[in-house]
Amino acid sequence: MTLTIRGNNVKPIILRVPRDESDDLLDDLTAWASTSGIDPGLSTFLEPGAASNTSSPVLYQVYVSESFFEQFPEWRMFIEQ
Repeated sequence: MTLTIRGNNVKPIILRVPRDESDDLLDDLTAWASTSGIDPGLSTFLEPGAASNTSSPVLYQVYVSESFFEQFPEWRMFIEQ
């Protein structure tokens, strides 16, 4: 599935974020969405066994443009390849 953001087709991006940083990601996505006017379409996924393992990272699927990573470059390193 793709989403059109300002005339550009955007594919979902998967971010693998450490649990202790997930609140910061949510705050940054909220800030970006409020300034850009774009809904990032946030979804959360759990890998098998992750619910019982508090050290497992959280997988997020988001629809963001490059402007999100320009505003918050620290999240770029968490992109799943």
